[in-house]
Amino acid sequence: MPRNVVLRRRLLLAASIVLSLVLLTAYFREPAAGLLHSVQLGGSDTLSPMQSFATRAVQPFRDGYQWGREVLGANARNERLEAELEALRGELVRLNEAREENLRLKELLDLREAEIFPAGSTFVTARVIGKSPTKWQAWVQIDRGEDDGIRLNQPVVGATVSGDKSLSGKGLVGKVIAVGKRSARVQLIVDSTSSVATLIQGTRAEGILEGTLAGRLIMDFVERDQPVEEKFIVITSGFGQIYPKGIPVGIVLSVGEVDVSIYKQIEVRPFVDFETLEEVMVLTTPLAVAEDPAGMSTVVPKDTASEGQ
Repeated sequence: MPRNVVLRRRLLLAASIVLSLVLLTAYFREPAAGLLHSVQLGGSDTLSPMQSFATRAVQPFRDGYQWGREVLGANARNERLEAELEALRGELVRLNEAREENLRLKELLDLREAEIFPAGSTFVTARVIGKSPTKWQAWVQIDRGEDDGIRLNQPVVGATVSGDKSLSGKGLVGKVIAVGKRSARVQLIVDSTSSVATLIQGTRAEGILEGTLAGRLIMDFVERDQPVEEKFIVITSGFGQIYPKGIPVGIVLSVGEVDVSIYKQIEVRPFVDFETLEEVMVLTTPLAVAEDPAGMSTVVPKDTASEGQ
């Protein structure tokens, strides 16, 4: 670029700066009705329509930009709120599960402290981790096994939530029929091959409680002359080598008689709801068989102290 052009531009810039300083000085020093103030007001009046038009022309774009920002912000807030809502729902599910589990474990504790088991009884609490896939068998798999003291033929009791201190929901589940190191299988009393020696409270009528393929409980071998009515309580009799005496089993649902049979047909509704059973207790106290004066075998806890004598 020619040197004289550069010099001319620099002089023009310097002159502009000097002129601006002079005008600013004069503007601030002159009164409000001065020339420069009048020129400023006139220019503002002249440019005001153009400025208003430009503002109106730009306003839709400005509004659109603001709307876009608000939409993006609202979407981000919605995503954050939805994530928080899902987290709260998950926490609510977890808390509800914990509350229901506490209720079930409380029912088990109530059953354990009901003073219906022999003195010195010990228990192992276990979770149900599997169930029989067919109707031909009735069993559950539990998460305790040989390493936890579980052995074959140990009796198993359970509780399902009933909401009160009664026997409702609490009672005999079955017995251990298979044991692994860390799990075991429990045959339910409603299994068609299960049989439990029982008696009916009030009449002391004795019989054998058997399961059926339909999942019902039938108490058989009860003499016809025994007075049995609906809603009578059925408990274990203690005869045999598995179940101690006094464990609640169920309630008499119906009583039938057949002309050609010498026994009553008694249907029993179990206290435990096997469809909703999630936790059980295995009675792990060593048991011994004692003979009563009539020669009947009764299950009683072993006196571990006497064994050492």
